[in-house]
Amino acid sequence: MFSLAQQNFYYYYFVTHIFTTILVDSTVVVPEKFQFTKWLVDYHISLNNDFLLYERPAWLWWFVLVECVGQLPAFFWFAYKLRHIWALRKASSDDKTSKMQLNASNKQLLFWLRVYGWNAGLTTLFCLYTVWTRGYYPEGEFLPMSVEDKLKLMAVYCPYLIIPLRLCFL
Repeated sequence: MFSLAQQNFYYYYFVTHIFTTILVDSTVVVPEKFQFTKWLVDYHISLNNDFLLYERPAWLWWFVLVECVGQLPAFFWFAYKLRHIWALRKASSDDKTSKMQLNASNKQLLFWLRVYGWNAGLTTLFCLYTVWTRGYYPEGEFLPMSVEDKLKLMAVYCPYLIIPLRLCFL
């Protein structure tokens, strides 16, 4: 299993990612009349020139649907499982059964973290590729983005590549 510091980092990553998924990403698949954070997404689009959230291509709709249906429940489960492992670690110093449960929980969690890591990493990599190859300004005449603005938008997406992909190598 990864270190306690890494576990803490990923615990807070998953907890905060719950809010990112609900408040921002879900607007790609939720009909506009049910969106209560459209203003937040519009602000993000204008601040970062995020043409993907502006355009909402069909492939992005499917990526976000997988995120909302598969990853969002997994974020809750990952956070729960990490806390469970912490509790088992405290109890396992004396108890042989707790040590066995801790080992089984670690293996189960690592498997699903890797599945999530590959899924999130590869979908984000595709988004980054699209930003680099097709980036345009979503307002006005849809002019091609400057390299500087592409890099700025890619910097917003990069943590969602690096952090999940890191899980694949635990």
